Amino acid sequence: MQKEITIGEIFGEYGEAYITRNRVKGQEKGLIRLLSACRTNALGNHFEQCNNCAYTTKAYDSCRNRHCPVCQQKDKLQWLDKRMTELLPVGYYHLVFTVPHELNPLCLQNKKAMYGILFKAASQTLLELARDTKHLGADIGLMTVLHTWGQNMMEHPHLHCIMPAGGLGFDKKHWVHAGNKNGFFVHYKALSRKFRGKFLDLLKQAIDGNQLVFKGKLAQIAGKKAWQTFVGKLYKKEWVVNIQAPLGHPEKILEYLSRYVFRIAITNRRIIEVKDGKVLFSWKDYRTGRSRKMRLDIDEFIRRFLLHVLPKGFFKVRSYGIFANRYRRQNIETAKKILRREHEDAKEEAMEDGITVSEKQDTVWDEIKGLIRNFKNPNCPKCNKGRLRFAGIVPYNHIEPG
Repeated sequence: MQKEITIGEIFGEYGEAYITRNRVKGQEKGLIRLLSACRTNALGNHFEQCNNCAYTTKAYDSCRNRHCPVCQQKDKLQWLDKRMTELLPVGYYHLVFTVPHELNPLCLQNKKAMYGILFKAASQTLLELARDTKHLGADIGLMTVLHTWGQNMMEHPHLHCIMPAGGLGFDKKHWVHAGNKNGFFVHYKALSRKFRGKFLDLLKQAIDGNQLVFKGKLAQIAGKKAWQTFVGKLYKKEWVVNIQAPLGHPEKILEYLSRYVFRIAITNRRIIEVKDGKVLFSWKDYRTGRSRKMRLDIDEFIRRFLLHVLPKGFFKVRSYGIFANRYRRQNIETAKKILRREHEDAKEEAMEDGITVSEKQDTVWDEIKGLIRNFKNPNCPKCNKGRLRFAGIVPYNHIEPG
């Protein structure tokens, strides 16, 4: 089997030359060098020991950077471990809010401000529509994840939102279920148009507050008249919000969580070869649904990767509504109690009427508990029962046993 080619190896071999040719500075320069050093002697070593059989091995230290494809797996497991106990026994919707491509250049020059607007516009749209009694009349929970790329690694800002199919009643004593089996609580056109209005209003506030810069080609829309013409076209455009039918199975919910939360612009497994100064990688063309291959010059490949480096301290995963951090635990426990009581009441009523009751929700509860117990799969190569844990730093003058 062919050895997997990594981003770190590409940066290690071609990164310094790219830095010199393109006069790369600051965060991007540091990232190239950090990913080049990930899991090599440059960052040091540590011991890992199995918690079942005491098998011990030496491993290279990781860079732990969120843009590193190698380090994302460990972070993903730790994050999902925390989210496991928060799953509710209801379906989960998956929504995607996409920024029109006309705004891509503005996003690249103003990442912090523009991506912040995207988070606010999408979350406010859903929370406000859900609280409206004409639609749902409840407080919903949202988990949102920012992606800035398409499969070809070009700029494509969009926000993934995962939300339970329903929400807590305003009295926090009952659960309001959303729509029918496959429907959403509001029509997608109403959703997309409210999102468009929210986004462009927040964009206007950012302009008025001098929070955006217009460099290079963007200078041509910086004037008042040109800007009004530019925004006017965006108001006339139908914005894209994709709504997928709710997922009801815990494993499917986890699959969605793990798939989107820690994904980066390209994973190592998509890189096919590096040859003659070019990188060949696979990508999916969503217009046709077909997998394709693309070959890029090394410099263009690195440039596209760096397009998606987020500003320092910028959170790409955010929670809102009943999932907001301040009251998250309390709200989730309340929702679980309500849903459990609701199910038990339905079972009792059905038994009194002599009706056979579906055990679907009981099965979901059991599956959630089972996933929590078995989430951390064994990774010890010796016993295949335990997990390797950090067991100390390798001394600088450590000599391998003969």
